[in-house]
Amino acid sequence: MTGAGTGLLFSPWLWLVMPLIVSIDAVVPIVPGDELVMAAAAVADGEVRYLALVLLTAGIGAFVGDQCAYAVGRARLRRGGDAVLGPRRQKAMDLARNALAKGGMSALVAARFLPGGRTAVNMLAGRLGYPRPQFRAATLLGALISVSYAMTVGTLAGHIVADSPLLVALGGMALGASVPLIVGVPARVVREVRRRRHAGEATAEA
Repeated sequence: MTGAGTGLLFSPWLWLVMPLIVSIDAVVPIVPGDELVMAAAAVADGEVRYLALVLLTAGIGAFVGDQCAYAVGRARLRRGGDAVLGPRRQKAMDLARNALAKGGMSALVAARFLPGGRTAVNMLAGRLGYPRPQFRAATLLGALISVSYAMTVGTLAGHIVADSPLLVALGGMALGASVPLIVGVPARVVREVRRRRHAGEATAEA
């Protein structure tokens, strides 16, 4: 690892901040947990011990955060009905409900890669009383997969901008911030195609 790096990514405080930020990200999606993981992996420069600590601390944070989101749903802190949610959160909750009903444990893992899906599905699992042992097993697997994915993206960013630790970190964060867009745009295109297809079928039947 380059010795020119300074700041949080090269500080011992990172191993305390990492699980905290990642766990909060599970409940408050606007917190840049994934971006921090990517930035840390980006500046690792292949150092195995550093990467292992990133995987361990971020994995713990992701798992703990999932349990917190489940507990929030379990405690019915959003009691008052889905009507109090904004349109975007309402849509995320509806998607989460359908995914959880159809996919079960696999939905808990897959939802982590959808914008807002992780928080919505985990909270909904708590609200619906989804069995805790199955939830823990699914989120443990999901935490390892999602953190490994974030580290892979961050490592790629490190190879793209390897001249400066700062640029490497910013590159990892930029790639991380682009993931929701990369995932969301194709999904919107598919929905639009389906909507037009259904509208055309309805017109033809009329």
